[in-house]
Amino acid sequence: MAQVLKEEVRNRILNAAEKVFFEKDYRSAKLTEIAEEAKIPVALIYTYFKNKEGLFDAIVESVYLNVSSAMAEEEALDGGSAWERFDKAGEKYIHKLLKERKKLIILMDKSTGTNHEKAKDELICQIQKHIELSLKRRTKEKYDPMLSHILASNFTEGLLEIARHYQNDTWARNMLRLISQCYYKGVESL
Repeated sequence: MAQVLKEEVRNRILNAAEKVFFEKDYRSAKLTEIAEEAKIPVALIYTYFKNKEGLFDAIVESVYLNVSSAMAEEEALDGGSAWERFDKAGEKYIHKLLKERKKLIILMDKSTGTNHEKAKDELICQIQKHIELSLKRRTKEKYDPMLSHILASNFTEGLLEIARHYQNDTWARNMLRLISQCYYKGVESL
């Protein structure tokens, strides 16, 4: 029974922190506000998390897992076009990421002051390498790395815009499909 209570309190803290970090940002959020939202004493937060940054880390860690898993699974596929590989492997992870859109927005837009403040640049870099790998699979022609960087930056911003303006699951799935199709078909045209 005590273990269930501990898990329930931890989840309340995480849910409250997600709400407060989303409404404000890392720097503006106060542990007192998180505790108030979770309906617990502030000191109890320290039972579960070392500090505010540790709590922030716990909120955003799943975003990193989804992005890394999507690219790794897609790159492991041998056959098919980049679009077909994304359709088979990557889309489910990106859609899962959109289901946790608040965490994605917190990480990308509201992490100044944490060790994650360069997360967006790191994501763009990861996607850029992913594009470069895709281009190497597809053609022997060499392209200026700025092309991959621009495509990665545009895809990242598109994904974030879907998260920021989320209407519902069906809308997000359709928008993701459209921007992914534009992105992958565009890369395949090179």
